[in-house]
Amino acid sequence: MSDRGDEKYAKAAKQSRRDVLGVAVVLVIVAAYCCFVFFNNGTPTMPLKKKAHLIDSTHDIEQPSMAELQALVVQHDASVRSIKEQVDIFETDPGAQAAATLLQEATRKLLHRRYGVKEPYRVKVELEFQDTIVDFEEHGKDGSFTVELAPSALQPHSIYTFLEVSRQWKGGAFHRIAPHVLQVMVKTHTIKHLAFQEYSKDYPHKQRTVGYAGRPSGPAFYVSIQDNSRNHGPGSQQKHNPYEADSCFGTVVEGWEDSVLRITKVQGNGFLGDAKKHVLIKSMTVQVPDSSGNYVVWHDAEASTIPE
Repeated sequence: MSDRGDEKYAKAAKQSRRDVLGVAVVLVIVAAYCCFVFFNNGTPTMPLKKKAHLIDSTHDIEQPSMAELQALVVQHDASVRSIKEQVDIFETDPGAQAAATLLQEATRKLLHRRYGVKEPYRVKVELEFQDTIVDFEEHGKDGSFTVELAPSALQPHSIYTFLEVSRQWKGGAFHRIAPHVLQVMVKTHTIKHLAFQEYSKDYPHKQRTVGYAGRPSGPAFYVSIQDNSRNHGPGSQQKHNPYEADSCFGTVVEGWEDSVLRITKVQGNGFLGDAKKHVLIKSMTVQVPDSSGNYVVWHDAEASTIPE
């Protein structure tokens, strides 16, 4: 082979090695990029501190603050109250129902943010029987019962109001003894009645349930000591609106025999004019399920902001 041929062969071999090296470099770059995409989900590299800030910002967008959720509920609540005053039958008015749905959705989010997504929530009611009750010497002054609240999917506005009554409890008592209900008066200057008569056919006024009294309803409430599905269901309190009903939002799950039915032993019928016969409510404690499903006392992180 000539020198020229040798030189030509050497150049070709050198070029071939360069091509192989180039391909290898490209493959390494592609492999590195694939690893980057796999481990970083395609997110461009940035300092960890900056990336953490971006994640926090995204989380803030997805999870509004408690104050923002509260403000949204107040806004929708005011809208529903205004509409309620203007329409004839709230339950059949499309605009009214749309506004109520917005209020319910906002309230549900606030409930989950404040009390957690695990439901149902509960409220333990501590009672004080006065010495006017016939069995005072035998059973003393203490009693209690627990209300398990309806799912927020059904009654978010109603259970939110009851939880507000409970966490801001200022005092109250059972002051009405009727054949069908035991009614509670609530001392409060901050909690309004319901914005609308929230009711679900899936949660009727059966025995042991808890509902709101009055038109508009709440914050006064009662315990049904018989099935009141007809007495307090749709169209029961007046003839004009066949859809309107008392809100039913909870069920007594503990203390029925020992405490709730004991209230019926108070002497008197109807509203009790003698305050010495009232069965006092000393406290109302909110309970929430923990990760194991056991109920624990809920601690209010906003307690210092509750107006006196």
